[in-house]
Amino acid sequence: MILSRRTLLAGLAASSASIPAFAQSAPEPQLVPIELVEDTLALPSAVRLGHKHGDVIMVEYFDYNCPWCKRSAGDLPALLKAEPDLTYVLVNFAVLGIPSVTAHKAALAYLQLHGPERYLDLHLALFRLRGAVDGGRALAEAERHGGNRQRLEEAANGERTTQWMKDTLKLGESLGFVATPSFLVATQSYGGGMTLAQKREAIAQARG
Repeated sequence: MILSRRTLLAGLAASSASIPAFAQSAPEPQLVPIELVEDTLALPSAVRLGHKHGDVIMVEYFDYNCPWCKRSAGDLPALLKAEPDLTYVLVNFAVLGIPSVTAHKAALAYLQLHGPERYLDLHLALFRLRGAVDGGRALAEAERHGGNRQRLEEAANGERTTQWMKDTLKLGESLGFVATPSFLVATQSYGGGMTLAQKREAIAQARG
């Protein structure tokens, strides 16, 4: 099953928005309702990394074809090492067109079949690919990480994956996220790329 036309159009519309680049200072934080943060953490497609019960939770909404998400992924191992008490949550947010939709379907299929413990390796590998990442390239990478092509394709085209993506797009819209990357740190949202130092500063502010 493919995503509905409405869902695809939502993603394509979001992709036409201007995507903020890394700035000298971090994006201005915006307070968001705690209910939306809780809804994000309750997404079955959300991948938790780092501390299981961290003193701060940071969420990244990302797209595999977003250049600033690629930079963020490159910083992720260093961030997790520097912040051992942090819970970091990855949310697949396919807003940059049909190639992204198909790539994220493949990634979510891998998540369903192999669990969050193995997802990070695939996540980083997808961002190491050069050029546009679509479903075919993502499936090939998932195979290289131990996935079975037939099972991956079945899961990618299944109703569960479709619903996961619809739910994420709806929640991202409720949060006002129109581009990637977008972040939640505690109950503050940040729209736009953040350097490793800027992320650590936002985490420090959340700790008070």
